[in-house]
Amino acid sequence: MHCCRVYLIAISVVVGTTADARAEPQVNPLDRTRSVLAHAAASGQPNWPNIVLGGDCNDTRPAASPLQTEVVGNLIDDDCDGLADEDVNNNPSTDSTDHDSDGISLAAHDCDDTNASVRPGIAEVPGNLIDDDCDGLADEDALGNLSTDVVDHDGDGFTIGSDRIFRSSFEI
Repeated sequence: MHCCRVYLIAISVVVGTTADARAEPQVNPLDRTRSVLAHAAASGQPNWPNIVLGGDCNDTRPAASPLQTEVVGNLIDDDCDGLADEDVNNNPSTDSTDHDSDGISLAAHDCDDTNASVRPGIAEVPGNLIDDDCDGLADEDALGNLSTDVVDHDGDGFTIGSDRIFRSSFEI
């Protein structure tokens, strides 16, 4: 029998706020995800199936999430850091070929050089479940407000939004 339930809400980095000082700060879902996973691993009893984590930069592709290892040569951002094909030391790609003919190469920080509608400087398209503007976040609105979508559309255990971290409690 477990004596208590612990609910983890980790806020590490504020990435923006509204003009109203009383408003809640915008939290980078990747930082929250890493903090929750670190605490879960440290507890020795992680309840992985019940954890729902935010920070997915492409919720249409299960192989893209904050905990994935970057796959060099596939021309896409696998680990949701806003860069594609960086090396094991996290150095950005030096590939200057524009594979999707959108005017931006991997060396110029295109995070998906297989899709011409994804590149730095383009407007984010809320609701399409991908990181259009290569900032490592998907579906933030024109004002930079983070997505509140907490449905795991691709079944990889990560959602775009980070409002809900657990499906149920984390028992210790």
